[in-house]
Amino acid sequence: MASSKKIGFIGAGRVGTALAVGLARAGYQVAAVASRSGASARALAARIPGCRAFERPADLVAACGIIFLAVPDDAIAEVAAELPWRAGQAAVHCSGALSSEALDGARRRGASVGCFHPLQTFASIEGGEAKLAGSAFAIEGEGWLRQWLEEAALTLGGFPVFIRAQDRPLYHASAVMACGYIATLVDSACGLWEAMGLSREDALRALLPLVRGTVDNLAEHGPRLGATGPIMRGDAGTVHRHLEALVERAPEALGLYREAGLAMVSLAQARGTISGAQAEELRKLLESHATRRDSLAGVV
Repeated sequence: MASSKKIGFIGAGRVGTALAVGLARAGYQVAAVASRSGASARALAARIPGCRAFERPADLVAACGIIFLAVPDDAIAEVAAELPWRAGQAAVHCSGALSSEALDGARRRGASVGCFHPLQTFASIEGGEAKLAGSAFAIEGEGWLRQWLEEAALTLGGFPVFIRAQDRPLYHASAVMACGYIATLVDSACGLWEAMGLSREDALRALLPLVRGTVDNLAEHGPRLGATGPIMRGDAGTVHRHLEALVERAPEALGLYREAGLAMVSLAQARGTISGAQAEELRKLLESHATRRDSLAGVV
């Protein structure tokens, strides 16, 4: 039975560690781990009762029935093509951007292939398993493997979403926008405090409650109803003052403010908080400052 197969992990980084520890604590038999770093493999194995660290991934494949490839995206196809797969096994990668086609090397040797991507951020090697509960898991697979992966997502306290192969780049882009780009926006916002003579530490301390409040609004109302600010009110005068200040004192943040602002104009118009005329005024204002930025850059 698939449920009784020994599980192995190739890769002991943040995602691999979170999944391996999470599955083991959920009652799955995580029996083996291998990694480019022997120390990382041994450290992960030590956290899981009955788990063994292998020096060679090929030996791990020989010992396990379901193998997770928790390696960088660019290495997945190469690693999969090098290993001695056999019929009855499963090769599963943990990439959000790639489809199961990256595992064609395993498929050609008779293994079932699939994808299991936790839609979550793991900033460190410790404690990642606690974030799995409540997370979505993007799954791809066929037959028994699809069912096994779906059950694993539910057992971990998450929920499965089935993403078509052609949609995985869009799915992953959405994840980057909702995670990495938020961090980028906050980092840029902290930079404005430096322009005021204050520290980034002070900025982050002041802005984090606002960020948390925004996330709470998203959870309660969704992005369209949860969004606030001058663009949502059609307050062109305030936006103009923002743009002038950015041009003079923080031009490096102008492009980010402008592009996010243009997207927010469309959001406000879709929500119905501004009229068509207000939307057009805001767009012209934001686009005019893009032209001004380019002209100023050419004067340097």
